[in-house]
Amino acid sequence: LQIVLNSILRAMLPLLHIALLVLFVITIYAIIGLELFCGKMHMTCYYNGTSLMPRLDEIRPCGEKGRKCPEGQECKDIGWEGPWFGIINFDNFGLAMLTVFQCITMEGWTSILYR
Repeated sequence: LQIVLNSILRAMLPLLHIALLVLFVITIYAIIGLELFCGKMHMTCYYNGTSLMPRLDEIRPCGEKGRKCPEGQECKDIGWEGPWFGIINFDNFGLAMLTVFQCITMEGWTSILYR
């Protein structure tokens, strides 16, 4: 038992170095995401002249330089919290790190990519 514990303790320092490197990379990409996408994921398509959104499975961010709305709809920012109930965005540093972490773990990253 003592041999196993000593082996685990000796492996902790290299694992800590790797964890710090991964944290550094996540931080860099989160800062880049903040600069590029801060506040950009709250606009979505609404029917012309109303505040009604299309069906829930059709709601996606839109913008002037991004995805265009279909005919009969216009892109507005009037209260939609964003994809995944506002969790996936780059509006602040914590949520940006969470979004980058989700992308690098490749768990659910396609829903971020295609929204």
